[in-house]
Amino acid sequence: MDILRTFFNEIKIMYRSKSMIFLTVVVPIILMIILGYIFPSMLNPVNYRIAVYNEDTGEYSKVILSLVYGMLKGDSFVSVSNYDDLTKGLNDGTFDGAIIIPKGFSEDVQHSNNFSLNFVPSVANIQTSVVIYQALRSILSEVSNGVMIYNILELYKKPSVKIPIGPPKLSFEGPAGSNLNYIDFMIPGIAALIAIVSIAISLSSTISYEREHGILSGIIVSTVNRTSYIFGKTLAYTFDGIVKGSIALLTAQIYFGSGFNTPLRSILILALGSFAFSAFGMIVAVLSPNQKISGAIIIGYVVPTIFVSGLFIPIDQMPQIARMISKFFPLTFMADAMQRVSILNFQISQVMMDIVPLLIYAIVAFLISTLAFHRIEKLEEI
Repeated sequence: MDILRTFFNEIKIMYRSKSMIFLTVVVPIILMIILGYIFPSMLNPVNYRIAVYNEDTGEYSKVILSLVYGMLKGDSFVSVSNYDDLTKGLNDGTFDGAIIIPKGFSEDVQHSNNFSLNFVPSVANIQTSVVIYQALRSILSEVSNGVMIYNILELYKKPSVKIPIGPPKLSFEGPAGSNLNYIDFMIPGIAALIAIVSIAISLSSTISYEREHGILSGIIVSTVNRTSYIFGKTLAYTFDGIVKGSIALLTAQIYFGSGFNTPLRSILILALGSFAFSAFGMIVAVLSPNQKISGAIIIGYVVPTIFVSGLFIPIDQMPQIARMISKFFPLTFMADAMQRVSILNFQISQVMMDIVPLLIYAIVAFLISTLAFHRIEKLEEI
């Protein structure tokens, strides 16, 4: 009986307000609808446009091309003969990535030298490039087997000619000749996510908590400047996001050798993104009558952020409705800017397409939260 009494009492406390019942029903529905619209076109290779630029004229490059073209049907691969067209396509998003077969490729294979194919990600579609890179690694393992079979056939036709029979090792190289690593792409976005999540956890217990315990009433009737009060709180949570995001980047730098390649630029973007999210959180905290409701709203906001921000699923591969939804989350611009700065070594002036939306988001959210707090004494709860 005590178990049942405790159970029903707790349920009664949890759902004693109509707003809590509303959130309990609405939040799962909204999240499921949003997440359900993200995935359909993600894995369709026809959606990708991969440029192939061949600088080699030997037989092995032709073998590689025929094998790659044969494995993925449709218009996924586009042969490009002009390097300027290749660069332009990568910069404006026409291509989601490019495979470059360098000069001397066939000669290196024939003489058993080390060799590689160069994969260059798209500047415009960096998230898609990550997915393509992972897929091409699997494809090229099959290409290696194809080259081995080609070697055996050549040896059969010309037994006097020494040809390497073993499958050659194929590797990808990223921009500026650095080794392209999947985790290098993920680290900046994950650090941004950690900053956002840490702020969300703390924000759920801010002004709404002070309201429940009568602290807010004392602040309202005091001489404390309300704009300064909101700004100070927003800065505090911004600082918390910067610290935790920076610790995540530093940890990645120590363990994976990547993450804090551009510390000042990364911290600046962390600061702007954290402030934007903190300002939004302050709106929720000010307008929520209690801690549970503010926590539910913030969690309901953070969960779709993880999926539509482009961290794990390329935004340009999502349906149109999901792309539109992604623009409402600061993490979308924050993660994209950090990836470009950290991976492609972009300057702040080169990521203004992300910085400007973050600034607008931060300013608008802060103004709304300040206005709401100035009028808070008119709310029925106070």
